[in-house]
Amino acid sequence: MSETADRLSEIAWSLNRREWQPTDEEIELASAFFEVLVKAQRAVPDFPRGVDHGDRLYTESFAVLARRVEAVQAELLPAWRHRLDGSPMVELVELYAGAAQPLLPHAERLLTAWASTSFTEPTAREIADEARRLNITATQGEAHLAYLNASAWEEELFPPAILNDLLRIWDRLLAVAATMTAAVTGDTDF
Repeated sequence: MSETADRLSEIAWSLNRREWQPTDEEIELASAFFEVLVKAQRAVPDFPRGVDHGDRLYTESFAVLARRVEAVQAELLPAWRHRLDGSPMVELVELYAGAAQPLLPHAERLLTAWASTSFTEPTAREIADEARRLNITATQGEAHLAYLNASAWEEELFPPAILNDLLRIWDRLLAVAATMTAAVTGDTDF
């Protein structure tokens, strides 16, 4: 494989055409990578969540990303880089860490701001109204209001234009992870 401007596409294409068939060791690396992703997810402090399962703050996502990249760079790559020298799987892990770099300063800024922010607690009346409106418990209503307050706070820090730019970078991370998943599962019909 040659060096190209879009190495991810080249690796994905070689996987799709079955020119690259990951070895057991490469699959072991990918499994270790995904384990790092899951472990980092569990390590973040509690952030408020909305009532829908997918309602997460960008702050939480940035906190998770920062932990993931730190673990990948400090633990995973040093352990595997020389063991699988020249491996496309190592390149994918490096691409993930590299693609995340533009997001990390935003993550640091956001997490620093989060640590120094306190939110106004909703009143008992607001909690009851929210619970009634959404047909949920008062505890869930209070949590949802906390999520909405934090979400509004995030919007002040990240206007839509900036957030859209950051989400495009995030899409690159998802594409790298999807390619690694395809390599592990063998599902290369993409």
